[in-house]
Amino acid sequence: MKLLVSANSLDHLNNLLKMNIDGVILSIDKLSVNDTFFIDVDMLDKIDFNNKEIFVSLNKLMHNSDLEYLRCVMNKLKDKRVRIMYYDMAVYMIAKELNMLDKLVIEQDHLNASTLSNKFYYDRGIKSSYITSDITIDELLEIKDNSKMEIFFLGYGYAPIFYSRRYLISNYLKYINKEKKDGNYSIVSDTDVEYPISEEAYGTTVYTEKPINLINYLDELNKIDYLVLKSNKIDDVEFNKMIDKFLRHEHIDNDYVGFLNTKTIYKVK
Repeated sequence: MKLLVSANSLDHLNNLLKMNIDGVILSIDKLSVNDTFFIDVDMLDKIDFNNKEIFVSLNKLMHNSDLEYLRCVMNKLKDKRVRIMYYDMAVYMIAKELNMLDKLVIEQDHLNASTLSNKFYYDRGIKSSYITSDITIDELLEIKDNSKMEIFFLGYGYAPIFYSRRYLISNYLKYINKEKKDGNYSIVSDTDVEYPISEEAYGTTVYTEKPINLINYLDELNKIDYLVLKSNKIDDVEFNKMIDKFLRHEHIDNDYVGFLNTKTIYKVK
């Protein structure tokens, strides 16, 4: 199992590249969401990746106005030593035209959560899948065992649980006649659970109340090809310490693993 990490800044990225990780994930400016550090695609040639694997995120829901720039970026990525994590099927269609399906990792947050859906995409040339955190470890391993997909899964970090193209924080503050300020915002549920909420250039995301942390399940997850550690909303020092703990397989006291041991059951009324 390989470890992939994201970074909070260029300085943070350079520090991470000195660690014993296997690869990094970088969000491409104007074509990705759910992050705080974005780079221009041309920066890839200016960074010493120290032979680490490179993944770029193009996980934005694309609009017609994005397609020309998206095609330009993907043309630049075609001959680079990178792979592409994507949400919108426009990325797939362009990759198919450019004969670069082998670079794709499908990443659709709460979708693509079954063996059959992964078989469907595998048959269409996509060989890698970033599986949603909404399923249990048994369901995850069932997908791994019964599909030919290379599997990615979130091992540490805040997971997005809701996304809207609307600017929900700005709209709400405008409604109550308050000025939007820099800093962290949260939304409180009816059960008094506090969820971090972030507004970006392309919309608003609500995250899990705490970072998911699967460090105590590394042995059970050893069939998974890539475990992803996401730095978004986590202090650099704290994040780097957690990477060290993952590398050492250190057991910690932790009670938040998302749905890893909890089935989501829907009842029709």
